[in-house]
Amino acid sequence: MKKILILVCAVLFVAACFPRLPEVATLNSGRFPMVTEQEAVWDVENYKGKPVLIVFMGSWCPWCKKTMPAVTALQQKYADKVEIVGAFLDENMEPVLNAMQANGFTGKAVYDAGELAEGLGVNGLPHTILFNKKHQTIKVWEGYRQDMEEVVSAEIDKLLK
Repeated sequence: MKKILILVCAVLFVAACFPRLPEVATLNSGRFPMVTEQEAVWDVENYKGKPVLIVFMGSWCPWCKKTMPAVTALQQKYADKVEIVGAFLDENMEPVLNAMQANGFTGKAVYDAGELAEGLGVNGLPHTILFNKKHQTIKVWEGYRQDMEEVVSAEIDKLLK
């Protein structure tokens, strides 16, 4: 009996040491208030058949503020080919708008995206996810990258070939 118990414990220990294969997250649906002067909603459904890049941020996050110029540059570069949006976890628009203005972020942004972030497994900021035309995750970047614009551009270029 003791040998069986030791064997079972050993098997459980070995199984716990092997990482699980990550699930492919899919951007199925979502409607989020946009950071605009007039009330507007960003809806995932409007971008079926188009790649989507979402950069999760917070207005209070210093690393997110450093990321904003790269996101703006990516939005300008791929405006017609890829839907690129800054998704802020803030529940109110005002702090997001203030952070955008202070950090030169002029692109498309939504707020109150906490539920989407949770559903996609976001556990730190900034957090960038690139989805293909079927809205399946193909690349994830966690944290701040000084070379974000170049690295993300390379992945988008591969996706668009």
